[in-house]
This record gives sequence, structure tokens and C-alpha cells, in this order.
Amino acid sequence: MGEHSPKKRRGSRFFRSRNLRPIEPGVSVGAHVSGSISNPSSRRRGALESAPAKLKAEGARRRGRVRRIAAVIGGGLLALLVGTAVGFAIYAHNLQGDLGTSIDGTRVLDVPLAKRKPQEPYNMLVMGFDKRPEESVFRSDTMMLAHVDPETKQVWILSLPRDLRVNIPGEGIHKLNQAYALGQETLAIKTVEELTGVPIHHFVAIDFAGFRNAVDAIGGVWVDVPTEIDDWQADASPNRRSKHIDPGPQLLDGERALTFVRSRKFPDGDFTRMENQQRFMLALADQVANKTNVLGASKMVSAIAPYVSTDMSLIELIRTAQALRGIDTQNSIYTKTIPGKWKSPYVYADEEEMAELLKKLRAGVPFESEVPTGTVLSENTAKKPSDVKVSVRNGGGVSGSAGQAASILRSQNFDVVEVGNANQFIYKETLVVYNTDLAAADLVASALPPGIKKVQSRGMYSYQGEILVVIGKDWDLSRVPVAPVKDVE
Repeated sequence: MGEHSPKKRRGSRFFRSRNLRPIEPGVSVGAHVSGSISNPSSRRRGALESAPAKLKAEGARRRGRVRRIAAVIGGGLLALLVGTAVGFAIYAHNLQGDLGTSIDGTRVLDVPLAKRKPQEPYNMLVMGFDKRPEESVFRSDTMMLAHVDPETKQVWILSLPRDLRVNIPGEGIHKLNQAYALGQETLAIKTVEELTGVPIHHFVAIDFAGFRNAVDAIGGVWVDVPTEIDDWQADASPNRRSKHIDPGPQLLDGERALTFVRSRKFPDGDFTRMENQQRFMLALADQVANKTNVLGASKMVSAIAPYVSTDMSLIELIRTAQALRGIDTQNSIYTKTIPGKWKSPYVYADEEEMAELLKKLRAGVPFESEVPTGTVLSENTAKKPSDVKVSVRNGGGVSGSAGQAASILRSQNFDVVEVGNANQFIYKETLVVYNTDLAAADLVASALPPGIKKVQSRGMYSYQGEILVVIGKDWDLSRVPVAPVKDVE
């Protein structure tokens, strides 16, 4: 019975179930167990697996899970980043495509513009269009010359009357707004350069539909409306619902903002309209620069891009916006309108006042300030002395005076193409006569005695070149400026 006792059978089953050998005589239990576990062929998971080994195995399993999770997360983040980058690249490419085509979307822009060094102030021509869908040839409705200095956070805006009487190169005398219809951006820019003597480095053209969308994209613009407006002709909204605007501070949505900047229903017509446009530009600049977050600015760019034409890249626009962020719109943006008088069918510019405004714009001083004595303007003029062709004539009857003036001008690198006598009239005053390029006249006059009068030819003088100097009886060689006028490299 002892040989077949249940206890012995249970013991035998115990050893067999674990594939362990019975304990041999003279061998300790610890040595037997240790030897069994150390044998790889006999290792099995179970109650006798050591605690360190279990921890090690579990750690390996956890590290594997962490690596797999990290790989999934990392792959997801990479995909997200790549997708975002690709999405932004497509978005930027589409925006740039919109910006880099003509205002009617039919042409890729290729416009010759003046060059400038990075970080330097630049001049920009801003044009607004009230284009009808069925029109293939159209005129500009608004034109502004802007001088921007990103480093000092200052902007000058000079409005140009659309009916201003100008000489359009190759086309003759027309209203200023006809320049775009005759030769698109290139001719409009060339006309303004010749009119003002200011080189154009960049241009922006915007359809009024884009203007409306931009205003709505940033939630409207707060404007202090100076006078009541009730003008159905300026209202482009359905059923003329935005034709009336009360005076006073208020938030204008896109439709009413468009009525505000388009209306000409004033006693002086276009001049009050240009003042309202400047007022709105100041309010818009203040809101975008100081009160609009990145999301709002992004919405505005997306809304306006299909209606904007510009030579500037998206990066250039972003850099300019960043540079001007925080600008003091009340004290650092200066606005004026070229003054003139209406005499059907043109506005005739006040030449002297226009010259003074352009001088201040080129000098980079506020329109209400005086230009400091000795301020150099030549770096902002469209031409260097060697680019200006000058005729000199003796109109004062003093022998040799025309030759003296010609020698002075040649010494300053002006291209003197003609020296002779004036007609039978005796001129009391020395004159600098120009066709349209007032800046070239300024440049020539700066090399001659101070106070010389500048007059526009208007077809009354015939001469070679761009500028005519008529020496009068007041010619005084001793008053010629000592400081030379030199080309700017």
C-alpha cells in the first residue's frame, strides 16, 4: 500500500508535469532547481520562472508597444506637417497666381518698373477700377501715388484726379484715367512717372468688387463720415440698399464702404470723393495694422486676391505688412490731393502747389512740413542729370549768358543739346520750361541761381529735348549754387 500511496502518485505527476527529474540522492533541492532553470531547452513559463526574468520580458514588451505608438504618432505628425506645408504651398501658389495676373485675369503681368535696393523706401502706384463684367477695355477710376518707408513706418499718399489733363506718352493730351485704357499698366505707370518725375517701383490695381470683399472679410471698417451721402449712382448693391449713409462715426460694411469711396455727389465732385477715399484708407490701415489678427488678415487676403493685380510677390506683401504693423495712422500717414481747377473737360493742375507736394514726397517729409534747406531729392527722382536733355537760349540780350548757363549745366552732367538765342522778345526772368516732367525741371533749376521760375510749355514753346532754359535779364552768374548736382549711382 505504501508503494502505491496517493501522495506518491501525486508527487510523480508533479514532476512529470514540469518535465523535471526526481531529486537524486546527495543533491540539494536548490541545486536541482537552479540547474533546471538555467537550461534553455527546459525553460517554460510558469510558477518557477524567476521574477527578474519576468520583469525583463514585460519591459521589453512595453518598450515595443511604446516604439510602435511613437512610430504611429510620429508618422501622423509628419503627415500632418507635410500636408500642411503642401496645402500652404498650394494656397500661396494660387494666391500668387491671382496677384500676378492683370486686373481682368487675361494676362500674366510683365511691367517694367524702377529698381530699388532692399529696405529702401519705395513708390507705388495704386489704381482702382470700377469694371463692368462686359467690358474688355476700361479706364482707371482711382489713382494714388504712395511713398512707403517701412523702416520709419511712414506713408505718403497723393491722390491724382482722374480727369487731370496730362500728356500720355505716344498718345497726346488726354485725361489721366485714359492711360490704362490705352496701354494698361505699362502706359499708366509711364504717364504718372512723366507727370510727377517720381519713379514707380511697384503697383497695385484693385477691382472695386475686391475692395468690398476685403472690407467684409475683416468685419467692416469704422469710419467717421463727414457729410451725409445719398447717391444711388455710387451704390452697387442689389436694389440700391446701400445708397444712403448718415454722417458720423460708424461701422461700414463692404457695400456701404463702396458707396462712400465712389460717391461724387458733392459741389466739387471728384475732390471731396478723393478726400473720402483718403479718409477710408486711413481707417482701413489703422484697422488692419493695429486691430486685425492673423486669421482676419488671412481672410482678407484670400477674399481680395482674385480681384487684385500687382507686381509684388506674396512674400513682399507679407514683409511690408509686418514692417508697417503698429503704424501710427494719425501721425505717420500723410495724405494730399494734387490741387487744380475744373475747366471742362479737364482738371488743370496747380503747377506750383503740385511741385511743392511732390518735392515733400521725394524728400520724405510730411506734407504739412517744410523741406529742410540742403535736402537731397535726387535719389527719389526718376532721372539723373545725364538723362535730361536741355536746350538753352539767350532771352535777356546779355551776350554770352546762354553759353555760361550751358557750361554750368554740362559741368553737372546734364545733356545740353542746343544753345542759341530766343525769339524777338526780351525776357525779364530766367525760365525753366518743361513739358510734363516737373522733377526734371526741378533738377535743372537746382543747378542754376535760386528762385528761377518753372513753367509748363503747354505747346507755347518749341525746343529740342525735355527742358528749355531761357536766360532772362535777371541772370546773375554770381548766384549759381556752389554745391554740385551729381548723378546718383
